[in-house]
Amino acid sequence: MNEFISNSGTLINPDSVYDQERFINILQIILQKKTQKELSEQTGLNNATISRMLNGARSGRPYKSTIDKIAKAIDDPELIQELYDATGYSSKKIRERKKIIADNGFSLDLSTVQVHEKFFSTLMRGLSMMTSLHKVEWTIKSGTPRSYDYLIELKEGNIDYWYIRYVDRITSDEERKKALTAIYGEFAKLKLGGKIKVSCATPSYEDYDYFVTIPPYQLNTNASIIHFDSELERFADETFLETALPLKENIPVKDFCNLTEPLIL
Repeated sequence: MNEFISNSGTLINPDSVYDQERFINILQIILQKKTQKELSEQTGLNNATISRMLNGARSGRPYKSTIDKIAKAIDDPELIQELYDATGYSSKKIRERKKIIADNGFSLDLSTVQVHEKFFSTLMRGLSMMTSLHKVEWTIKSGTPRSYDYLIELKEGNIDYWYIRYVDRITSDEERKKALTAIYGEFAKLKLGGKIKVSCATPSYEDYDYFVTIPPYQLNTNASIIHFDSELERFADETFLETALPLKENIPVKDFCNLTEPLIL
């Protein structure tokens, strides 16, 4: 299992151009002139996303599309420039990020690959802890460190199969809706029998906040949306959705997110 764990922590993160403290300060300045509800209405961002950005609960830098939406709610050109600079989207910061990528031997999309691999190793850690602490045995029927679909068979648990779909960051609500529709459609094609849980996992809070608003009422399974915190390498949140079955949380074990916490040696 260790062969899947990335050693990328020794490299400089290209997203180090993002100054979270400075970004939070800019949000606070914006909210001196308008309420959070007004900012939500003007930007199209929901309150949960804005709150997470304000309190520093989200670790990765926001999408550029998110910053573009916030910029449209600001009438101060200097503050807009400050916003793009703090989040790494000004021309200067974009050049800095490209230099970091080049100097550290990254390809332009390698950071996405690394996040994906971290997700897999975190999932493996959680499943291993589930066996150790709850005696629930499991087998990966399909899926590799860089797969997007994982099918896990469980024994002695509350379900027979757990289907997990990992989703890279998406930049628009229209694409998010298309992605969810495709995910549930691909799952339906598996025609699995028994008790099943289907989960969509994402490293993006923007995507997570959108996904939890679209319950798959048509599914005769349990369903959830998972937020993967790529900085802390853990499952940070899991929200269960309404489906055709009665809502039943904590499947296959209680608080699976807690089982993914990094081990302190």
